[in-house]
Amino acid sequence: MTAGDFPLPDWPGKVTDDPGHDRIAACLVMDIGRADQWASEVLLRVGRVRQGLEPSWEMAMNAYIINVGPDTTEIAPVYDEAGESPVTVRTNDLEASLRAWISKLSESPD
Repeated sequence: MTAGDFPLPDWPGKVTDDPGHDRIAACLVMDIGRADQWASEVLLRVGRVRQGLEPSWEMAMNAYIINVGPDTTEIAPVYDEAGESPVTVRTNDLEASLRAWISKLSESPD
Protein backbone atom coordinates (compact mmCIF):
# COMPACT_ATOMS: atom_id res chain seq x y z
CA MET A 1 0.00 0.00 0.00
CA THR A 2 1.46 3.35 -0.97
CA ALA A 3 1.24 6.46 1.17
CA GLY A 4 -1.73 7.83 -0.81
CA ASP A 5 -3.71 4.61 -0.72
CA PHE A 6 -6.36 3.95 1.89
CA PRO A 7 -8.01 0.67 2.71
CA LEU A 8 -11.53 0.41 1.39
CA PRO A 9 -13.98 1.22 4.17
CA ASP A 10 -15.96 -1.92 4.95
CA TRP A 11 -17.71 -3.21 8.04
CA PRO A 12 -20.23 -5.90 8.98
CA GLY A 13 -23.60 -4.82 7.63
CA LYS A 14 -22.25 -2.26 5.15
CA VAL A 15 -24.64 -1.87 2.23
CA THR A 16 -23.18 -0.98 -1.17
CA ASP A 17 -24.61 2.20 -2.71
CA ASP A 18 -26.44 3.15 0.49
CA PRO A 19 -26.18 6.96 0.81
CA GLY A 20 -25.66 6.80 4.58
CA HIS A 21 -23.02 4.11 4.38
CA ASP A 22 -21.32 5.97 1.53
CA ARG A 23 -21.18 9.08 3.72
CA ILE A 24 -19.72 7.10 6.63
CA ALA A 25 -17.06 5.72 4.27
CA ALA A 26 -16.24 9.22 3.01
CA CYS A 27 -15.96 10.46 6.58
CA LEU A 28 -13.58 7.63 7.46
CA VAL A 29 -11.27 8.40 4.55
CA MET A 30 -11.47 12.21 4.55
CA ASP A 31 -11.76 12.96 8.26
CA ILE A 32 -10.23 10.03 10.11
CA GLY A 33 -7.66 8.98 7.51
CA ARG A 34 -4.78 6.97 8.93
CA ALA A 35 -5.01 8.58 12.37
CA ASP A 36 -5.75 5.51 14.46
CA GLN A 37 -5.57 7.48 17.72
CA TRP A 38 -8.15 9.95 16.39
CA ALA A 39 -10.33 7.06 15.21
CA SER A 40 -10.14 5.57 18.71
CA GLU A 41 -11.10 8.92 20.27
CA VAL A 42 -14.12 9.26 17.97
CA LEU A 43 -15.11 5.66 18.75
CA LEU A 44 -14.82 6.38 22.47
CA ARG A 45 -17.06 9.44 22.18
CA VAL A 46 -19.62 7.60 20.03
CA GLY A 47 -19.63 4.75 22.56
CA ARG A 48 -20.24 7.15 25.45
CA VAL A 49 -23.32 8.51 23.67
CA ARG A 50 -24.59 5.02 22.78
CA GLN A 51 -24.16 3.93 26.42
CA GLY A 52 -26.11 6.95 27.67
CA LEU A 53 -23.11 8.50 29.44
CA GLU A 54 -23.43 11.62 27.27
CA PRO A 55 -26.66 12.82 25.61
CA SER A 56 -24.93 13.70 22.33
CA TRP A 57 -21.60 14.66 20.78
CA GLU A 58 -20.83 17.01 17.92
CA MET A 59 -17.52 17.43 16.13
CA ALA A 60 -16.53 19.41 13.05
CA MET A 61 -13.74 17.68 11.17
CA ASN A 62 -12.05 18.36 7.82
CA ALA A 63 -14.94 17.59 5.49
CA TYR A 64 -17.89 16.69 7.71
CA ILE A 65 -19.60 17.64 10.94
CA ILE A 66 -20.94 14.69 12.89
CA ASN A 67 -23.73 15.09 15.42
CA VAL A 68 -23.97 11.83 17.31
CA GLY A 69 -27.13 10.78 19.12
CA PRO A 70 -27.85 7.48 20.86
CA ASP A 71 -29.77 6.06 17.89
CA THR A 72 -28.95 8.24 14.89
CA THR A 73 -26.06 10.42 13.74
CA GLU A 74 -26.22 13.28 11.29
CA ILE A 75 -23.21 13.69 9.00
CA ALA A 76 -23.25 17.06 7.26
CA PRO A 77 -20.68 18.75 5.03
CA VAL A 78 -18.56 21.41 6.71
CA TYR A 79 -18.81 23.64 3.64
CA ASP A 80 -22.10 24.40 1.92
CA GLU A 81 -20.22 24.80 -1.36
CA ALA A 82 -19.75 21.02 -1.46
CA GLY A 83 -23.36 20.68 -2.64
CA GLU A 84 -24.01 17.77 -0.30
CA SER A 85 -27.05 17.47 1.94
CA PRO A 86 -26.81 16.20 5.51
CA VAL A 87 -27.32 12.44 5.85
CA THR A 88 -28.68 10.62 8.88
CA VAL A 89 -27.24 7.20 9.70
CA ARG A 90 -27.74 4.72 12.49
CA THR A 91 -25.23 5.39 15.25
CA ASN A 92 -24.50 1.68 15.60
CA ASP A 93 -23.48 1.63 11.90
CA LEU A 94 -21.04 4.47 12.58
CA GLU A 95 -19.69 2.62 15.60
CA ALA A 96 -19.25 -0.63 13.61
CA SER A 97 -17.50 1.25 10.81
CA LEU A 98 -15.05 2.87 13.25
CA ARG A 99 -14.21 -0.49 14.84
CA ALA A 100 -13.54 -2.02 11.41
CA TRP A 101 -11.53 1.03 10.28
CA ILE A 102 -9.31 0.88 13.38
CA SER A 103 -8.76 -2.82 12.73
CA LYS A 104 -7.78 -2.15 9.10
CA LEU A 105 -5.41 0.62 10.14
CA SER A 106 -3.70 -1.70 12.60
CA GLU A 107 -3.15 -4.25 9.80
CA SER A 108 -1.70 -1.64 7.43
CA PRO A 109 2.09 -1.67 7.04
CA ASP A 110 2.20 2.16 6.86
